[in-house]
Amino acid sequence: MTLVIKIFVIYIITIAIMRLMGKSTIVQMTPYDLVAIIIVGTVASEPLISTEFLRTLGALSILVILHIIFSKLTLWQWGNRFFLGEPTLLVKNGEIIEDNMEKTMVSIAQLLSILRSKGYPKISDIDYAILEPIGEISIIPKPENTPVTVQHLEISIDDEGLPIAVIIDGRVQDKNLKLLGKSKDWLMEKLQTNNLEVKDIIYAYVNEKTKRLQINKRK
Repeated sequence: MTLVIKIFVIYIITIAIMRLMGKSTIVQMTPYDLVAIIIVGTVASEPLISTEFLRTLGALSILVILHIIFSKLTLWQWGNRFFLGEPTLLVKNGEIIEDNMEKTMVSIAQLLSILRSKGYPKISDIDYAILEPIGEISIIPKPENTPVTVQHLEISIDDEGLPIAVIIDGRVQDKNLKLLGKSKDWLMEKLQTNNLEVKDIIYAYVNEKTKRLQINKRK
C-alpha cells in the first residue's frame, strides 16, 4: 500500500473517529476527550512511518470504544464526578475565593483576563464566577449589572423563528426547502417577482415561522 493511499485512508478514518466521539470532543474539551485526541493523533500517524497498518486500525477501534464507554458513564452522576469533576466557585458576591483559586491552579491574572474578555473589568460587578468541568468560566453578574433585555423593558417582539438557508452561493438548498414545507417552484416564483435568478444570489433564507424570504444579492 503506497504512502498516498495510507494517508488518505488514515485521514478519512480519523475524521470518522472524531465524528463518532461526538461534537463535545471539539467544542467542549473534557479531560478524557483531550487524552483520547492525543492518543488518536499519535496512533493514527504510526502507519505513516511503519508497516503496522492493520494493528493501527485495531488500536483506533479500541480507543473509540473506550471513549464511547467513558462518555456513557458521564451520564451517571458518579461517572460525571469522576471523569469531569464538579464546578468550582472562584468568585462569590464580588470577592475572590482564594482557596478555590489555589485548588484549581487558576491565577488571579488569568481570572482577571477572562473576566475582562467577557465584559466585566471589575470583580465587584460579579455575583458569581464558576469554573466549569469543561474548563470554561461562567459568570453571573450582580442584578444591577445584568444586561437589559426586551423582557426587562416589557417590549413585545415578533418571533420569526430560525432563519433557514434556501440559497447558498447560487445553489438551491432542496433539503431546507422541504424542511420549511416549501417547493422549489415557490422559491422560483418569489425570485421572478423580484426579477432575480438563482445565480444572482449569494445567500437567501426563509424565517421558519413567518416564511418570509430574505435575499442577499451578489455585488
